[in-house]
Amino acid sequence: MTGRNMQHIMGQGAVQKSATRMDSIPFSTIRTMFERVSHLEQSGQSVIHLDVGRPEFDTPEHIKQASVKALRDGQVHYTSNYGLPQLREAIAKKLMLDNLLEFDPDNEVIVTAGVSEAIMISMLSLVNPGDEVLILDPQFPAYAMATRMAGGIPMSVPVYANNAYQPVKADLQACLSHRTRMLVIASPGNPTGVVLSETTLRMLADFAISHDLLVMSDEIYEKLIYDNQQHISIASLPGMRSRTLTLNGFSKSYSMTGWRLGYVAADASLIQALVRIHQNTVVCANTFAQWGAVVALTGTQQPLLDMVNELDRRRLFMIEQLAKISGVAFQRPQGAMYIYVDVSVLTDNAYQLANDLLNDKHIAVVPWDQHHIRLAYGSNYKNLKVALTRLGEFLLKETV
Repeated sequence: MTGRNMQHIMGQGAVQKSATRMDSIPFSTIRTMFERVSHLEQSGQSVIHLDVGRPEFDTPEHIKQASVKALRDGQVHYTSNYGLPQLREAIAKKLMLDNLLEFDPDNEVIVTAGVSEAIMISMLSLVNPGDEVLILDPQFPAYAMATRMAGGIPMSVPVYANNAYQPVKADLQACLSHRTRMLVIASPGNPTGVVLSETTLRMLADFAISHDLLVMSDEIYEKLIYDNQQHISIASLPGMRSRTLTLNGFSKSYSMTGWRLGYVAADASLIQALVRIHQNTVVCANTFAQWGAVVALTGTQQPLLDMVNELDRRRLFMIEQLAKISGVAFQRPQGAMYIYVDVSVLTDNAYQLANDLLNDKHIAVVPWDQHHIRLAYGSNYKNLKVALTRLGEFLLKETV
């Protein structure tokens, strides 16, 4: 027997270790809860979803039909790495009309496999090992995970409920160092539902310019906005276009979460780095799905308006019912589809609380940290009424 064969046989029982970078990448709490609920549902149990951020609406019919037509017409091959030209044109027009941003659709827009990919390629292409990335916290976990996968160091910048989750300059300054490379913001935000004010955005812009920082602005929830709030893209402020990556997509506004379509728009000098990661991983987003996205942007927006009105009704119901529950605290969300609930009066282990809610009341929520849970109100109104009744009963028991 040759030495090579002996090595092969002896190696069959060996435990293979993952790359060391994975030691700092935990499983997503959101997706862990989602998978657990999926197993329960597959076993026949009924669970009310207040966990995953998905609008419980079907994709509008005209969008689906456009994609079906593209599929039947043989639109099943690669597009440009940047994406379907017609979709990039539609995205550029949307950015101009809605966000006062001018981008060349030929070389300043990339269609991605959801905003998640846009986050990842932004970090991999622009963050060097050892670079620090400032992230407003509470934060969507993917920002920090992508930073770590790029070899960077995520730095959490605290934002507080007593300031309506608007960041202040002193907290940014406290996290700044000579290694700081990028600032990550999201408005409306996940999990808080905060809409960053114009005053805040101008402060953030001045801070980024003063310290020569890149800014990644996640605007996926821009259309899910309430209470007469206004969404402002930070890239539209003076001096910010050349240093800002504007991320957006179709999952939330058009109820297309499973379609996996997003985009990133930025100055050509930045896009040239991103597209090289994109072309060596995803290559291009799904072709016939992109034709559906063209119609999402260029067709009627009435389904979007109807969905936002219904989400607002659910939001107001959730606010009203949570206000009746002793021992919880929350800020009124102005955007997105979440309420970030402080349960520290009831427990010092929100993870256990979420586990007990699932086991005892068949309600799925996301534990965000030891003291907070995130409640999503994308589920239908009837389910929300049942869920809030059960939640109130359960939390009342916790206070006794």
